[in-house]
Amino acid sequence: MSDGTADTCCRCCSSFILTSGLTALFLWLSLRTSTPKLFLQNISIPSLNRSHPIPPAATANSSSAALLSFDLRLENPNKDKGVYYDAVKVAFYSIDGGNNKSIPLGNFTIPPFYQGHQKKATKSGSLNATAAATGAAAILRRGNDSSSTPRSFRVDIATRVRYKIIFFKTKRHRIAVGADFQVNDQGTKVNSRDVRLKTTPLCWGIGALVLSVLVF
Repeated sequence: MSDGTADTCCRCCSSFILTSGLTALFLWLSLRTSTPKLFLQNISIPSLNRSHPIPPAATANSSSAALLSFDLRLENPNKDKGVYYDAVKVAFYSIDGGNNKSIPLGNFTIPPFYQGHQKKATKSGSLNATAAATGAAAILRRGNDSSSTPRSFRVDIATRVRYKIIFFKTKRHRIAVGADFQVNDQGTKVNSRDVRLKTTPLCWGIGALVLSVLVF
């Protein structure tokens, strides 16, 4: 084999390896997905608002009485991939600081929806006292407490998503996130900043796991 033929062969091999590497990198970047980011944006618990107190009896007996209302912010960080959300299950708990126990307040379901690439969406919901009688009674009792110490709560979210990549959709990926937060005597978050929901810790995972099983 002449030196010229050997050089040509080496150049062809190098070109093939470089092209294959670039193709693999392009495919990896095209198929790589980033998990959506979820935040608790706002929450309102009327029974804890001391500026405009609501009589517990009237609240508990009203079929339309809102135990709490909330706003979630969902962000799709992917530059070129849309996200199809299955039903988003939201569960709230009141945390008993003395016994370190969580009291379920109720669940809310956000219907399935699609979110475009690098888009943000705000989803709102509320829990009614009649839909969570036990939790509602507990939170109303705490609302009558004269203490102005912030109350501790938790929110857990479970859903599954599919990513839209060009003309096809990926398989479903499960998302289970949550966060603790505190509510002041105005019935709103102590911190005005949005609360980032992160992967549920093991100690709180049972509630999210049960929620996921019931949903899926």
